[in-house]
Amino acid sequence: MTDILYVEDNIDDADIFCRLIRKLNLPVSYTILNSGSEALDYLSNPPADHANQDVSLPKLLLLDLNLDGMSGIDVLEVIRAEERTRWLPIVAFSTSDNPKDIEQAYAAGINAYLVKPGSYQATGVMLQRLCEFWLNDNTRFGNQ
Repeated sequence: MTDILYVEDNIDDADIFCRLIRKLNLPVSYTILNSGSEALDYLSNPPADHANQDVSLPKLLLLDLNLDGMSGIDVLEVIRAEERTRWLPIVAFSTSDNPKDIEQAYAAGINAYLVKPGSYQATGVMLQRLCEFWLNDNTRFGNQ
């Protein structure tokens, strides 16, 4: 099972995430996808190497909202409309601190909204706290 599914179309942000997650003293597995359509396909169709198994959803979807093509809000709305993914914990991870963007994300069903910090160190601290809460402390709902 993947702990974190991260949807991020900026290769630099994805690289920073990978480096920081590897530095954590937590056993975290992750998958990075670079588009909203890939994320929806991944969540609705198990990977080919797991086709004959009951594949669990990730423990957390970390979602950039400013994706090229299908926006993070569009992805969120589709996920919340599907029975299989309705209760999947989703955290927005965005550069935008615009109140309208934050309001729109919560209205679409986001569980939490994090603004990407400006420094490598601050991002590492945020990811550590994010993993500790969502992967360890949070009690999940449903058959996830």
